[in-house]
Amino acid sequence: MEHTKKEREGYNKSRQRACDVLGITINRYNAYRRLGAELHKIYENNCNGELTEAAYEAAVTPLYVATERMAAQDGLHIFFQTDPRGATVYLDTKEIPDNNYTQAKCIY
Repeated sequence: MEHTKKEREGYNKSRQRACDVLGITINRYNAYRRLGAELHKIYENNCNGELTEAAYEAAVTPLYVATERMAAQDGLHIFFQTDPRGATVYLDTKEIPDNNYTQAKCIY
């Protein structure tokens, strides 16, 4: 998918603001984004009935471990939104409530 220069500039500004608030680098943000994209695809496949529960668990578990480890190293709290219709990873410097995860920074 191609993005316009204006869209790319807007995304870069949004990403930089999130990085500043979270205290992470752009490379670290991109690492969270890539892990989130992998999880998102698994969530889609599961939602579409393409995975058994065992296959789903086997696919997401190592990604959860890796992402949670990164967040712990960065001193961040993480929330995984498993609905494939939206963003997957949310990060914050404080604990993220399950009923209000959108207060955290969305990694997209």
